[in-house]
Amino acid sequence: MGRTATTGGHAMDRSPEAIESGLPHHKKPWSQHDLLASTLSEYVDVLQQNGGRWPSWTVSSPTDDIHQDLIRLNSHLDRLGWMGKLTKDEPWVITVFPRPERQFPRFNTVLVFWLLSLLTLTLAGDHWMSKARPDAGWFHGSPFVDALLGYTLPVLLVLALASQVQRNVAARYGVRSGHLMPVPDFTIALYALGLFPSSWLFWPFGVLLIPTMPRMDARPWPHRASLGFAALSVPLVLGVSGAVMMLAGLTMTPEYLASSAMPLVSNPPLFISLFSTQLVGDDAFVRLLWAHPWVHAGGMLMLFAWISILPIPTFPGGRLLIARMGLLDGRSSSTQSLILVTLLFCAYIFGVFEQFSLWYLVFALLLPLLFFFGTDLRIPLILDETTGLSEQDHGRMGFLLLLVGVLLLPAAQPVLHESRWDDPLTHELIDPVAATLQDNGTWHSSTEVRLTNPSALSKPYAIGAFLQHPGQGWTVSWDCDGESTYSLDGDGCGADLLPQRTAFFWMNLTWDGPSQPTRANLSYVVSMNGGYEVVPAAVRPALEVVPDTSWYDVEVGAFVHRCLALTGDLIDSDSLNISVGEGIGSSVQTQLVALVDGDGLNTTVDEVPDRVCLEGLDPLVFDASMASITLNNDTFTPVLPPRRPLVAHVPEDGWLIQAEEGVSWEALLGGGDILSMEADHCPINASMSTPARPLGPSPWIWDLQVRSSGEIPMVEDDQNMTLRVPPGANMTLCKPGFNPYPALSFVAEDGPELLVSWMGSTSRFWTSPWAIASDGTVLNNGMTSFTLHNPTNSSVPFRLDRGGSFDDDWEHNWDGNSLSPGDTVFELTPPNAPLATMWLSFEAGSVVLHLSSYQ
Repeated sequence: MGRTATTGGHAMDRSPEAIESGLPHHKKPWSQHDLLASTLSEYVDVLQQNGGRWPSWTVSSPTDDIHQDLIRLNSHLDRLGWMGKLTKDEPWVITVFPRPERQFPRFNTVLVFWLLSLLTLTLAGDHWMSKARPDAGWFHGSPFVDALLGYTLPVLLVLALASQVQRNVAARYGVRSGHLMPVPDFTIALYALGLFPSSWLFWPFGVLLIPTMPRMDARPWPHRASLGFAALSVPLVLGVSGAVMMLAGLTMTPEYLASSAMPLVSNPPLFISLFSTQLVGDDAFVRLLWAHPWVHAGGMLMLFAWISILPIPTFPGGRLLIARMGLLDGRSSSTQSLILVTLLFCAYIFGVFEQFSLWYLVFALLLPLLFFFGTDLRIPLILDETTGLSEQDHGRMGFLLLLVGVLLLPAAQPVLHESRWDDPLTHELIDPVAATLQDNGTWHSSTEVRLTNPSALSKPYAIGAFLQHPGQGWTVSWDCDGESTYSLDGDGCGADLLPQRTAFFWMNLTWDGPSQPTRANLSYVVSMNGGYEVVPAAVRPALEVVPDTSWYDVEVGAFVHRCLALTGDLIDSDSLNISVGEGIGSSVQTQLVALVDGDGLNTTVDEVPDRVCLEGLDPLVFDASMASITLNNDTFTPVLPPRRPLVAHVPEDGWLIQAEEGVSWEALLGGGDILSMEADHCPINASMSTPARPLGPSPWIWDLQVRSSGEIPMVEDDQNMTLRVPPGANMTLCKPGFNPYPALSFVAEDGPELLVSWMGSTSRFWTSPWAIASDGTVLNNGMTSFTLHNPTNSSVPFRLDRGGSFDDDWEHNWDGNSLSPGDTVFELTPPNAPLATMWLSFEAGSVVLHLSSYQ
């Protein structure tokens, strides 16, 4: 019996009529290839099947718009997990590929990368900010929170914005894009922990790369325009945001902030550099040394934006190259070779390899990508490459690329360790310009002085100038131009010089005297870099030949030469006429003084000599009126040297300095002054101690060969001091303060220890007494009386030396004996001669009293 099948309670009709009216079907099952061909035939005319790894057909368009047909076809194939790629042939060819699956990372993976980048960015931000941070921080007192708020969060917010913009642009063209996934740079922790020195750090950003996952090259793009504009989205957002952030950071950077260590500087791109000076001021580049953290964050974003547009495979710039040129032209070996050569040439021209920098890491990444992927035609995957770009899209894409590429062109060294951050101040101290005659009859010289601070720290300075012979006609004044915070004993200029600045001011020298100005020696004294520096200089008038400020004496055999240095050249004159003023020797028959190699006190030379010298019969025949010298038509009055040079005769055992008056330091050597041997100049503002007093009965000895300088001590009753000075030593006595010129200069020679009382004072310079008499009258009362005191237990040989005309002679009370211990009093009476002189010296082991008279 037959049974009728039922479905859901209804009988199924299996009659022949019902079977013939059912749906049509193929007797053989379809293959995957047949299914895809059937699908293609609904949108295009399939002409023939092609061979190959993936299904491929030669097709034609039923609507004459094959590109729209492909879009509709891919909309259908997308639901089946396939996609079609159109290539140009004769006629068109469509190849079907499986649509990529499981490319997108898990959300947890993306979140981990962002959290790790947050940590490394914060460490990097703290490294940027630790060198120069306000006391209360930029945003918060905690360094970690300050770095998080000032550097990390701005960078991550911009990256999040760029990621979303890229997704939106890609979605506009029907492409699903992943998020940016920053790759953290864990090496920054090594520097943050102090395991590596900061000077080794060359990639201080906290992230290594900012890729998109999945890779944008692996995503299928409907046409070249979608690929190009999606590739431009991230560099545009990073570049614009970075520029705004850097400029905003510069405006919030204070004028000065002290650095605690060598700062790490973000050098802005060229365009930003030009714009920043207009926005912030001329010191915009200086403020980079202690810049606001937004400056560093902006610099990082702009650098990443510019690197990303380089035409390197897998970079946004590489996708832009394919979008604008096409896959075949962009991946050709000639194009890739040109890119490589251009990159290396530009790097060489801009000197990016002159020192080790982050560019080494960049090129280490770029070159392998060029070598291995430069000619790879598989990436990026463009479904309809033949569409090309419209003129409008081509222009927009090129303009935006030019905008990012040119305006964000980085500096040769985008990140730089400021190794000169603590460099010392420097100065430009030149000889004063030649003084010129003013309308009021004075001579004036104005010289610009510069001090430069090349460091990143504000540093104090003060500068002054001191004349070697003050009060002789030249005076010094300063035009500080507001730089008058500090001075040297009320003289000169000084202030705190901000980093990378140069201070300008002027030193004015004025001559107001009855004669022509002489050449004067002076010294700049500069207080800077924690010390003092003395720079010698000289000022002279704008005349052909000029003498120095002072005469000086030189012993030449039995004669004494009084010399004067000359400087200059004969410009408007053919010869130099030299004339020295007449002295008291004009009333004496004997020729007392004459020019060396000259005729009396006048001579004419064809070339300017280094010096002009007078030759005298003894040291005292040079009259004060002989200071005047005439060079051609210009008359000068240089300063005369002392009548008798100061000579300290010190025995081998030294001077015994006692507390008792008459055998102590005595005149000229006062307590509190600084005694130095062979010093170039006086110590400036020195705080010197006295020679240490020994404990117990040990002798107190100051040996200047052991300690060459010190403060002259006060000798007390309970302990004497021995001062030892080597023969031939040049000694100076300086007053405390800033003047580099000594108050007293003398030479030490081997000789007996004597003291002399003369003209109301006692001195250890016992050769200082002198006398001049004319017609039996001395120049000053009391000059012919003196007492020599011998503090030792040994006699000192003594003798007379008579010189001159021998007609009239000096009268004296010397008994013909040596100088015994104690006092020897001398009373002298000058002869009734036109000129008579007296002085003391030490010759051949004897004290010599020179008595001369001239008719």
